[in-house]
Amino acid sequence: MRISTTQAFQSGISAIQNAQSKLNKTGLQMATGRRILTPADDPGGATQVVYFNAAIKTTEQYQRNADVALPRLEYEEAQLVATGNLLQRARELIIAGNNDTYNAENRRYIASEIRKLREDLLGLANSRDANDEYLFAGARSDTQPFRIGDDGRVIYVGATGPGAVRELDIGNNRRIAIGDTGAYVFMEIPERSGLVTEAVLRPGNSLIGVPNVELKNEIADLQKALNNAGKTFRIQFQDQAGTLMYRVLDLDGNAIKDDQGKVIGGPYVPNQPIEFAGRRVTLLLPDTIPPTLPADGDEILSRPLPQISIFQTLDDIAKAFEAPLTDAQGREQLSRATSIALRNLDAGLERLNEVRTSVGLRLSALEMHSTLNDERLLDLNSTLSEIQDLDYAEAISRFELQQVVFKAAQQTYVQTSRLSLFDFL
Repeated sequence: MRISTTQAFQSGISAIQNAQSKLNKTGLQMATGRRILTPADDPGGATQVVYFNAAIKTTEQYQRNADVALPRLEYEEAQLVATGNLLQRARELIIAGNNDTYNAENRRYIASEIRKLREDLLGLANSRDANDEYLFAGARSDTQPFRIGDDGRVIYVGATGPGAVRELDIGNNRRIAIGDTGAYVFMEIPERSGLVTEAVLRPGNSLIGVPNVELKNEIADLQKALNNAGKTFRIQFQDQAGTLMYRVLDLDGNAIKDDQGKVIGGPYVPNQPIEFAGRRVTLLLPDTIPPTLPADGDEILSRPLPQISIFQTLDDIAKAFEAPLTDAQGREQLSRATSIALRNLDAGLERLNEVRTSVGLRLSALEMHSTLNDERLLDLNSTLSEIQDLDYAEAISRFELQQVVFKAAQQTYVQTSRLSLFDFL
């Protein structure tokens, strides 16, 4: 068999390059600490590495989410505790203010402190977290959630409805809300007295959309109002031979009668109150020519107020304490106002306890899932290490052997490169 000079040289160079390639690969493995440098090194192992890296990144994101949620919920819990203490102080003042031994000046002091508590409550409701985001604004965390309206009442302008609260994943199948809306915590408090009602125009009423139409709803007789607490009544207007008449009905269409058994109703006098069931409803109409009047078939609903804000409760009782008591009727009105305020404050405290319980459960879930995620990360990293990390003892032995092979290839090339006919001429 003949071996040409070119073939001999190429064979030697190939042997050197192959040995050097293996040596370089082992050196790179030792430098990176990785057994699998390319998918070609171990296709099955490379696939597992991709899966485990993705799982590790996802779990690390869960942990980052928990790190975001934990301080925010802890701060919310602190604000709820402060709010509860504030409402307890307001409750003490309301009970004290209903004492017959207190004079008008004492009640004014109490009203002043209640108004100060209301200001403090507004500050708590507009609290910001460490990231300068509003705590009770829901998803609209960059918007101040509570403001003073034109009528002096507190209004909520934060997020409402589905998706109002931001949620974060803290596990494969676990999401938690990282806050609560101020609407739920402070505004949507169940009205518990049954005496606080509202008057509204029934849908389809001809007066809907007419400017400056107002409805005033009051308690005219406390005992009658108590007897009819929680009920809804209809004030219906009818045109009878050119005369506008009204009558009061229940939801089933039955006429309401007074103490003498007489059906409540008669000719309607504009801007004059209509009294029934201990309530007094006044339809305030704009002064126009021709006069603005309800149309035949129009209705007003006098219904219980289903929800009331904590701010309104404090505002109403402060006004009641500021009102002068000149007779037994004034004393009765104050007693009624304190009863309403206490019941609604208790409802507010129940809502705070409910939210605090929810926050506590979420904090417990965060703690549990953080522990589980730490354990999962340890398991994932351990398994990933077994798949892709290098066995240094084996790699060093292999590196030494490959160095010997590389040196042998070099020396062999040197010797074979001299085997030429020209050396014998």
